[in-house]
Amino acid sequence: MSVSTKRVFVRKLAVVALSAGVLVSLSGCANGPFDLAACTPLYDSGSNSALVTAGGDLSSDPEAEFPTPLIAKNVESQTISVGDGEQVNAGDIATVQITIYKGETGEQLISTGHDNAGLRVPVTERAPHFGEIAECSTVGSRIVTVGAAGEILGAENITQNQLPLVEDDTIVMVSDVEARYPGKANGANRVAPPGLPAVVLAPNGQPGFTFPGTDAPAELKFATLKAGSGATLAEGDVAVMHVSGIEWDADSTFTNSWEEAGVPGNYLMESSDKSDRGLPPGLAEALIGQTVGSQVLIVLPPSVGFAQGTEPDGVTSGSTLVFVFDILGIQEQ
Repeated sequence: MSVSTKRVFVRKLAVVALSAGVLVSLSGCANGPFDLAACTPLYDSGSNSALVTAGGDLSSDPEAEFPTPLIAKNVESQTISVGDGEQVNAGDIATVQITIYKGETGEQLISTGHDNAGLRVPVTERAPHFGEIAECSTVGSRIVTVGAAGEILGAENITQNQLPLVEDDTIVMVSDVEARYPGKANGANRVAPPGLPAVVLAPNGQPGFTFPGTDAPAELKFATLKAGSGATLAEGDVAVMHVSGIEWDADSTFTNSWEEAGVPGNYLMESSDKSDRGLPPGLAEALIGQTVGSQVLIVLPPSVGFAQGTEPDGVTSGSTLVFVFDILGIQEQ
């Protein structure tokens, strides 16, 4: 078969298992100067990744070009356009746009669609390796990765998404790094007032709860456990937050974004009294006015909580709920 250069544009496919960053709702902090030399990418660059060109800016599909058939035994990755934003590090959350082509034919298989919100992915060891590939890059960068589909995406994701690939097929993937958020609240520690549940944090920031052995308070209570130095949440903002929620005195959480998808969700900073997409009134009162980088503990009595019949799955109607929110950033609108 002769070598040729192809650009094939196909319809955008729905991404299910690959969309690790699906956003949720209940109805940026800077990380300082970066040193790329001190960070080691997951994959090295090589002769195959050097064959790929992808023009245009990050607001549109990359229109990648490469000679076909492109066959790669090893995974290679290189940054073809360096952004001027924050560096993405292990443990962070990255928002990326992903476009995948078949190496043999140049056919475009998947595009997250640059006119839509990108995938929000944890920068940790997991398949598909979208987050790990973004590690060490800076926001605004474009990265080309070439290698076996099974190694980059994971065999399970190929099957679940019904992609026309086998594990050994070579794919060409273009990753556009759109945003970076810290993986957990990074504000200054504060002491919570007595009578509230105690919160103990795992290394990744996931909270655990210990209850004081008293009845739940009848009124809204909240405390800032970590005070961030970022922007203040205003009414109408869309906050990017990790959340863990539990019923008062329960043994297990009913929601936990650290465990469920590993990524924070988007939350509109309005009360449900004003917007169908808003938060229960008590959560809106507790969160509006907090700052990015903060961690907030909230005890939500039913009087200012979810309206009957709108409670999240696993919540008993009329129960008092306890939340911990890590405020990681504000979504650009």
